[in-house]
Amino acid sequence: MLTWALKEWDAAVTALLKGQTILLLRKGGIREQQGQFSVVTRQGLLLPTFEHQKPELIKPEFQALVQPAPMAENSEAVRFSGWAEITHGFTLPSTEAALALVPDLIWTSQFVQERLQWQSDRPLYGLLLRAYRFNVPISLPWHSGYRGCRSWVQLGQSVAVENSAPALAKADYQHRVTRILADLPEGAALL
Repeated sequence: MLTWALKEWDAAVTALLKGQTILLLRKGGIREQQGQFSVVTRQGLLLPTFEHQKPELIKPEFQALVQPAPMAENSEAVRFSGWAEITHGFTLPSTEAALALVPDLIWTSQFVQERLQWQSDRPLYGLLLRAYRFNVPISLPWHSGYRGCRSWVQLGQSVAVENSAPALAKADYQHRVTRILADLPEGAALL
């Protein structure tokens, strides 16, 4: 049962659920505790957001994942197509370390550089997520906690995730994890 959701650009959530990526970068939102990202839980629903999503910062091969924002994003219900487990997290000690991950991201190097420059005194985190698609998407009532620049949202209820399937087979996921972790530079502290 899950009680939290991780907010991320809609295109990134779609890429995770299609098995096109397993890597997210996080810096922390304005409404994070002390403006700093932290891993509140290792499992959460994937909450797609259109707030701050900039198609020009997504690589051309992933542009088809960019969808227009729904007419009423803050309507009466929020639709969740899946969830994810954070299997690994790490800090990125340098610009070079972050840019080295661009081949595994849906985002451009410009996006990575912008993330690094925003509140440059704070670390950039990488998260490796094993995503699961719901057999039938679920809808939950919308509440004001979904709004704003924050990574984590409390759902206000428990959600069962048994009716879901992994976006990637276990061996495929592990292969990608092993490759990404092997490419991390010295000084990338694991969470």
